[in-house]
Amino acid sequence: MSSMASDSAGEDPVVISVAAYSEHADEYEASHALKMLDRVERFATSLPVPSLILDAGCGPGRDLARFVSFGHVAQGVDLNPVFVAKATAHAPTSQADLRQVQRLFSQGLFDGIWASASLVHLTDDDASDVLRQFASLLRPQGKLYVCVNTVGQTGWLDEPDGRRWYTIWDNEVFVRTVAGAGFLIDEINRGSFIEVWATCTTA
Repeated sequence: MSSMASDSAGEDPVVISVAAYSEHADEYEASHALKMLDRVERFATSLPVPSLILDAGCGPGRDLARFVSFGHVAQGVDLNPVFVAKATAHAPTSQADLRQVQRLFSQGLFDGIWASASLVHLTDDDASDVLRQFASLLRPQGKLYVCVNTVGQTGWLDEPDGRRWYTIWDNEVFVRTVAGAGFLIDEINRGSFIEVWATCTTA
């Protein structure tokens, strides 16, 4: 496992990466508006209605709105203030760092946690810790969906809308990491992102 990455100025790569979304937040929202609908529907329909779902790294709130439309109670968390302002229109959303998400909520509060590409800017050590925090926030047998990048190189990437840090995972390492955080793996979908569907086993 790697230690926390840093740039030459010693600044936090997560903060830098998340801040890069602000300037083009409207374009990001529009370009991602139609994605992941089948996954959201599957996750939403796997839970009894109404369930309390945490969208961890909710961005501008696309999936919060979808979960509400399925009859669930949704709560969002995101570090980017522009995204939080957008997401709050769909469901209550806190501006916070996922690395401290356990401080925001009671243990065993949620029936489901949805983490769609929200760990991609974290180092492997930080992502492992956040997954353990997710396990503590879920009720026993609560459900998790999480996906991360498996293609590319770990490090800084200069994209058209900003500079961001990405951690690229080996498929099996990520599966072991999720399992080790306190989850039973229900299903794995491998591709440019690895998607893991899991059930919380912690009491």
